Amino acid sequence: MKSNSNGFTLLELVVVLVLLGILSSLVFVNVGTSAAKKKRKLFARELVGLCHKARRIAAGRGVISTVYISSDQRRCWIDQEEPLTIPVEMRIEGEGILELGQGIFGIRFFPDGSSSGGSLFLSAGNTVLYAFHVDVVTGLLSDIKKEE
Repeated sequence: MKSNSNGFTLLELVVVLVLLGILSSLVFVNVGTSAAKKKRKLFARELVGLCHKARRIAAGRGVISTVYISSDQRRCWIDQEEPLTIPVEMRIEGEGILELGQGIFGIRFFPDGSSSGGSLFLSAGNTVLYAFHVDVVTGLLSDIKKEE
């Protein structure tokens, strides 16, 4: 008896399904890490934008403007503005940053263009992902480290 089969064997189907499972899990892991990385970058950009905005407010309105960072509430904000939420996996540390109250830190920008200055380091785990410095004399921000 001669068998003339044009279909696939069970073994071939199982191998293809296993390969598809492995490839789809790799794609899922990469998409997940990519989304987290995108979220961290967005927060870093928003925090820098908040500092730029505070500097513009100080110079434009002739008042002291402060960027507040609350470690307890996990938020960053400017006076009377909608706060940014610090992502759960992100930690903010600073050097030369003012302590304005219990768990609240800040950078002040003055009408003459100067600031209280300092450096902020945004990290996840033990890795610093982004860092920037605010100059005391000019109030300008400069990158120390950017996430690739």
